[in-house]
Amino acid sequence: MELGMLSEAQQRRVWEGMLGAEIRACYFADLSGRLNARQRWATWAVLVFSSGATAAVLASLPANWLWLRFVLPLMAAAVSLYSVVMQNQKFAVDASDLHARWNRLGKEYEAVWENIYADDAIDRMKELDERATELSKVGAASFRYNKRAMLKWEEHVVEHRLAHAA
Repeated sequence: MELGMLSEAQQRRVWEGMLGAEIRACYFADLSGRLNARQRWATWAVLVFSSGATAAVLASLPANWLWLRFVLPLMAAAVSLYSVVMQNQKFAVDASDLHARWNRLGKEYEAVWENIYADDAIDRMKELDERATELSKVGAASFRYNKRAMLKWEEHVVEHRLAHAA
């Protein structure tokens, strides 16, 4: 076990780890919300396209609109297929889990940041860095990276942290 205060470089690593974890927690919370919204949209679309009310409307259509009788059921089938293939609900739950794990890690980095003189600060920092690497691996394996969303949350977190530091 290494003892002593963190060096300047190690302090910077803890600060960056804390910010990075907070950014990723926000990113995965946002992603979970978007995936849940997609799933709700798909569920409602299937419900509308395949409902009896829609069938009644289609039955009363004039002859030149009969093509809709074939298109709407096909749209219901397409949206159902999308829902099954995309697995939005499963990925929303996975993103929510990553949000919670990154959030917890950020709080643990913050605890180290608030006590950089602790005897076990170096060991705690190293352990947190290893957990961050593992979480990054899980996120990269499960989700496509969205640079624009990540930058949005980076700007938000940095702005928030700077406002509270002043």
